[in-house]
Amino acid sequence: MTKLCAALLVSTVPSWGMAETRPERTVEIRWTRLGVPHIKAADYESLGFGYGYALAGDRYCELAGRALTFRGERSRWYGADAGITIGFLKMTNLTSDILYRTQFPDALIQRALDVLQPKTKEYLRGFVAGLNRYVSTLSADEKTRLCGGIHIPTFKDSDIARSLLSLMVISKGFEIGPEMLTSGTAWSNAGRSAEAQAITPVSIEAGFGSNAWAYGGDVVKGEGAMLFANPHSAWVQNENQIRLMLHPFHLTIPGEIDVAGASFWSFPLPWVGFNKDVTWTILDAGQSVTAYVRQLMTVDTTGARPHYIMDGVRKPLEIRKIPIEVLNSDGSISVRTFEAAYSELGPLYKVQAGPGRPAGWYAYTDANEGSAFGLDQFLAATKARNVAEFVKAVEENRGVPSHLMAGDRHGGIAFVESVQTLAGSDELLRQCHVGGDSVLFNIVDGSRRDCAFRDTDGRPLRAPLSAYPNIFSRGIIHNTNNSYKYTEFGKVQENRSRFFGNPDVPEANIRHVMSARRMKEVSADGVVTPEEAWEVIFDNRNFAAEEWLDDILALCAGAVSADTKAGCAVLRNWDRKNNADSRGALLFHQFWNRLVAMKTVLPANNPVDLQVKRPLSITPETAPAIVEAIGASVRELAELGFSADAPWGQALYADTASGRIPVHGGSYQEGILNGEQPPKLEKGGFPYIMFGTSYAQFVRWEKGKMQADVLLTHGQTGTESEGRTTQMKMFANKQMYRFPFTQEELAKADIVKTTVLTLDARK
Repeated sequence: MTKLCAALLVSTVPSWGMAETRPERTVEIRWTRLGVPHIKAADYESLGFGYGYALAGDRYCELAGRALTFRGERSRWYGADAGITIGFLKMTNLTSDILYRTQFPDALIQRALDVLQPKTKEYLRGFVAGLNRYVSTLSADEKTRLCGGIHIPTFKDSDIARSLLSLMVISKGFEIGPEMLTSGTAWSNAGRSAEAQAITPVSIEAGFGSNAWAYGGDVVKGEGAMLFANPHSAWVQNENQIRLMLHPFHLTIPGEIDVAGASFWSFPLPWVGFNKDVTWTILDAGQSVTAYVRQLMTVDTTGARPHYIMDGVRKPLEIRKIPIEVLNSDGSISVRTFEAAYSELGPLYKVQAGPGRPAGWYAYTDANEGSAFGLDQFLAATKARNVAEFVKAVEENRGVPSHLMAGDRHGGIAFVESVQTLAGSDELLRQCHVGGDSVLFNIVDGSRRDCAFRDTDGRPLRAPLSAYPNIFSRGIIHNTNNSYKYTEFGKVQENRSRFFGNPDVPEANIRHVMSARRMKEVSADGVVTPEEAWEVIFDNRNFAAEEWLDDILALCAGAVSADTKAGCAVLRNWDRKNNADSRGALLFHQFWNRLVAMKTVLPANNPVDLQVKRPLSITPETAPAIVEAIGASVRELAELGFSADAPWGQALYADTASGRIPVHGGSYQEGILNGEQPPKLEKGGFPYIMFGTSYAQFVRWEKGKMQADVLLTHGQTGTESEGRTTQMKMFANKQMYRFPFTQEELAKADIVKTTVLTLDARK
């Protein structure tokens, strides 16, 4: 890809200083040796054009696959029965197509685009034009060779809106995906058709665990804050997977905008980023914030006209036809027509019973429905001069399902919800709730208009600004995808709406407990140094081992088998870290998987005091099984070709053109902050890393000057390149590099390619 891009250069110039001699509508892109494009233009459309061109050059096939997926066209190009993984959801192409066609009708997407701010529209227009400009430079042979012959669409601004909105669908997709076909045949004489019965259930592949730590002026020497951003995403991707793969870049309009960072999911602005005054990062809010209600409907599908009940009145369901083009095995294209039922609350889905969810017909009212305001949000945020301005930019344009954390040059730090939530008190939720305490809190009566959570025009009612749990501080804020409740270290936030998390049982995974312990350690003397902030993520301490291994080893006195005794000896000598050279980490990983599977040994989740140890359930009944699990893990490793004391990096590694690179980090369920979540161990090691540290960004201010150390840990692409291999080695060595941000720094940077483009595609 690097060679191909080099062949497509429009022109090459020696320096930024020639900008004044160029035509007004030009954009300059300078790539550093590690593959980061630095884009400079005179206006928003030109800036977007430059980044679209640069991104397409790096992620051409990924962009095409995502556009086809969210248009609902995968069956046309890949066949109906092939599988697709979208984020964490695994389903068939046909299921995916019907899901996104019902969720994203063209009219909804156009309305979302129409209300964006003028500068956002200009930037987005240029971005899409830049994507298409790059595609236009490729021959048919190059397209086929690069992406295996898949169709490359002409990109549209609606593709970017659909991609953003798709993030709101992931949590609901697990429920409604399996029923996409059966919901549309419920009123037919055939009932569940043979095709519907054959549908592959939607499943969740795995979750991920991003982290962030913001240290304010009260605990940092000097006046500026420090923020360590550690977003996690997939490490592998193929044509049947739509992953969150990060891409770093730098955008500049002199005197107007100067921002750098990384983004993913076709989003054209930094979700993790910095300017000279403010730095920020994104975390997943889906594990704590609930942005929608499930409305259990009263539906009658018998008779000639299926209907639903609203406030005691029978109303006809609107049955919409959804034609899907399908690639057949002989290469021909056929059209299959499906149906979907709509009420005044939107599309309806016949959902089977699940944990906390009765079976029935459901509508879903989501506060973020039809909102592409995340584009406005991040364009405004790029210009923030302090955390107050950053939070204001988010508040006025919420539209991304995430938490955000920020820090500024003045020592201020902040936490803010980027996702919209519904208006409505907890009392209203209780009044509208159906079922008992075992039923999910957001399942409400869909037959009552006062439980619609929509206005008279059918639009979701969104919570007022005062409802959101903003946090401003000069101390420490930390988050591991948990709720707001314990995000400010040393303080417990006042209860907010149930939509922001259960205030009575606050979500707190063991990674957050580990983070809280680390914050207590590093701030014990009142000052957090850059070295201490760095060690929080990269010392790879294993929380489960620190918390419970001594209790487990105490049981080894009764060990009988040689395998168990050998395993106990290895675990006793282990440093309780997941560094590449840590001996015992691999054995503990296999053992811990067995312990988790026992289900009755680990303490319950949701601790109230994060500093108090919670004991394992070691009883006369569980103790023998725990000891035996050690011996069984030793035997399992031997069968796979590993000694009991094999170093962690012998099993956890990355393959590059330069050879195999042992890496560090480990499993989320062991409480390792530098999470590198592997699949099941095989002979030779873990076949790949599913999710883990993908980008590291450490920003601070020294003598008033912003310093940004960054690393795209594994290149975020399977395409081999110098940048990918170099950064993989740096990650293995726990290194980051200083990002060249200012004009002076760029003048000294290792620039390997410079391209000047005009917005007129004919030039």
